[in-house]
Amino acid sequence: MKNLTNVLVFVVLIFLSASSMADEDEDKSAAISGTVFMPQVKKERRTFRGRIYRNRLATAKPSKNDNETLQSSFIDVIISAQPLSFRTDTKPLPDAKILQLNAAFVPHVLPVTPGTEVQFINRDRFFHNVFSITPGSRFNIGRKPTDVVERRTITKIGEIKLFCDIHAQMNAVILCLSTPFFTRVHPDGRYHLPDLPKGLYRIKVYHPDMQEVSEVIEIKAGESLIRNYNLSR
Repeated sequence: MKNLTNVLVFVVLIFLSASSMADEDEDKSAAISGTVFMPQVKKERRTFRGRIYRNRLATAKPSKNDNETLQSSFIDVIISAQPLSFRTDTKPLPDAKILQLNAAFVPHVLPVTPGTEVQFINRDRFFHNVFSITPGSRFNIGRKPTDVVERRTITKIGEIKLFCDIHAQMNAVILCLSTPFFTRVHPDGRYHLPDLPKGLYRIKVYHPDMQEVSEVIEIKAGESLIRNYNLSR
């Protein structure tokens, strides 16, 4: 009888241990990673030759890092995962900024979530303006000098296109996403989207000058998927 009791206790312990391990597996987050392929986009730094700002702009030389930012097309690619089988909380992002630097917006594409306050900061030695005529998100901060910080809270989901009324070549996009699961692609085209709960997702691959790629996938707990995407014009 004693031996039978010991066996039963051992079986129960094994069952509890297996159940605990199964629960742990269910709680494990998943990840998606891979590579984005796209046509080469040649980005040239355009210099504004306006009558008022010509001499000032001519003295502003971009740094090596600035050039890399302007020339890499992959850093304008944003990959997002929109949950379809469950709801998730999306909180505003802290410290979201767009600089006006060397007569360009940096970054060119800024992903945010609803309620995020975006700071617009002029880092050039001449005036800049930031405005949007996107329906549902129209604003104009006016012409601002060096180091002035203006703030706008973003609420509209989707693309919000930005321009400068002084420098016609300047444009940028705020991409407002209704999901906390997104990432910017690395300059070499690789990406990694971690910490995904199990479930059904719509994956979107965005670039402002390319056709958006979208697909629905199911992710299991603890799974690490490899998904490569091709962008086209």
